[in-house]
Amino acid sequence: MFFVRQQSNKCGLHAIQNLFKSASIKANDLHQACATIHKETGDCIKNHESYGGDWSVSAVLKAMHDRGYEIIRAVKSGATREWCVENIEDVMAQPDFRGFIIHQPQNRHFTCIRPEDIDGERHLYYVDSQSDGPIRISHRLATRRCLAAAYAWEPFLVRGPEMNFVESIVEPGMNVEIGHRQKFQPSAEFLREWEGLTSQRNKESKHTPRIVDTKA
Repeated sequence: MFFVRQQSNKCGLHAIQNLFKSASIKANDLHQACATIHKETGDCIKNHESYGGDWSVSAVLKAMHDRGYEIIRAVKSGATREWCVENIEDVMAQPDFRGFIIHQPQNRHFTCIRPEDIDGERHLYYVDSQSDGPIRISHRLATRRCLAAAYAWEPFLVRGPEMNFVESIVEPGMNVEIGHRQKFQPSAEFLREWEGLTSQRNKESKHTPRIVDTKA
């Protein structure tokens, strides 16, 4: 069963790959999504990705949308949490149902729920790149987790054609063991923005009045 274990802070990317059971979408696609968001809205790229990944919800959804997938928020948050799409049992029967991308804002983490056809029956699996692999979950439990304030899962329904399979390959020099951080080479554009921000902070600090304690 397809499963990509988390590398660095790339849970958003691996949630996408685990959802589609394919590594067709890569880190550069998410960076391009961030660049498009910047071009369309003026919002800085650093608000949507960091050195090791850590992509925003907007970037994760944009990367899938740019591949032609329909994405719908499944839960409305207000005084109460309300399911606002077809129930999971019904969408599971639809051939274009790819699953749910789930954002967990409390710990800034992305996971997914996807269907699997096993022995002629369709089941749901919850896939967390920080776990040991996919875990079977009932549609009732999945719905409860999404609606429960304690979990605060933010699910997004994903529809579209089955993605072409691309095997997941561990990047050279990457250590996928939990607790080890991997090397990541940020883009030149990201470095320029970061240097500009640092330079601005240095200028502001030079003009900050020095406070002297005259009582000493």
